[in-house]
Amino acid sequence: MYINELLEEKYKAQRQLSRKAEIEKKDYFEVVENEVQELFTQNGWEMQFDK
Repeated sequence: MYINELLEEKYKAQRQLSRKAEIEKKDYFEVVENEVQELFTQNGWEMQFDK
């Protein structure tokens, strides 16, 4: 399997989020959603969802 620096960082971030989910006893996707919401709040971005 071909792995470059970008993919390595992606996998590293996924492992960190997975560990955080295990520690907090939450679902992985819940942790990801919370992280994204926090990022958007910090940067003043608006999150919009399509129907």
